[in-house]
Amino acid sequence: MVPGRFLYRRLVRRGAALDLETLSGDLRDDIHHLDSVLGDLIGGEGAPLEIHPDRFLAPGVPRIRPLLVLLSARAVQRELVLSDQNGGEELAVAAEMLHWAIALHDAALGRQGGRRRRAARRLVGGAVGWLGGNHLTLRALELTRQAEGSEALGELLEALREVSEGHVLTQTLQGRTATTSEAMAHAENHTGVVFSFACRVGAQLARAERPVVTGLGRYGRQAGIAWHLAEDISILEQEGDELIFALEDRAAYGHPMLAICLAAERDPRVGELWIRLSQQEDAQVTLELAERVRAVGGLADGRRRLVEASWSARKALHALPASPYRDALDRIAVALAR
Repeated sequence: MVPGRFLYRRLVRRGAALDLETLSGDLRDDIHHLDSVLGDLIGGEGAPLEIHPDRFLAPGVPRIRPLLVLLSARAVQRELVLSDQNGGEELAVAAEMLHWAIALHDAALGRQGGRRRRAARRLVGGAVGWLGGNHLTLRALELTRQAEGSEALGELLEALREVSEGHVLTQTLQGRTATTSEAMAHAENHTGVVFSFACRVGAQLARAERPVVTGLGRYGRQAGIAWHLAEDISILEQEGDELIFALEDRAAYGHPMLAICLAAERDPRVGELWIRLSQQEDAQVTLELAERVRAVGGLADGRRRLVEASWSARKALHALPASPYRDALDRIAVALAR
């Protein structure tokens, strides 16, 4: 499953107003242009032969990270024009590259022979893990280095450090159920880090003062956590094959889901089922796990944590002047909470 597609489909189905085409506004042409740039860079010179750009850029999957770069820049400087001269194009693409690098490294952590690895190989052939992920990481570094000033490269290196810490945490979770604090750290060190990077470099592109850069970075981190939690919750709201496939996918490489961690604190059987599922795919175990999580209130508690992250993201925007771009950032956070 392409990362982000599941959540996006669920949000659209709910009518949650997360229409990125609408939110893009006058940035729509820039976002569409970036798709072709991304395709060229993902499959360009030096790429592993198995990487197919069209599988990364599947229709209907929102490019939320480049949009965050552009919205953050315009929220600071409304007349800013995206171009390769000022580095805006490079930074927007680098944010998406960082996201895909993390996704490929995550795929490599999947259970040997498990569904996650099989799905990853369908996406990029044999280029999972080190080869595919590091190709995209290097592309992101090259792009960020080309942008004006030295701040963006430092931001990317800091983001990569946090992501590495997140992968170390994921590896320690094999064979056990994560605590709620570990589940929140996972959300922050994956999606939160990438969203924060996108917002901070967008603000720096517009020459924002440090407090504004910090505020937009805080918005991105909390919005990223909310996005991460919303995707996990949307999985647990499903039934049948969609639920089984997605939940087994999470368990295969130890992706800690906050709602399950919260439920396991109340019902030890939830933790036992999660460990069994992480070791072997089993539809009956998956269905019982989801039923118990809902029954003991794990899903409801997870939604409350999601709303808290969304509210924290919205508060971080208060320092910005009123503009359509600040409003668009706010609507993203609101839509996730719904």
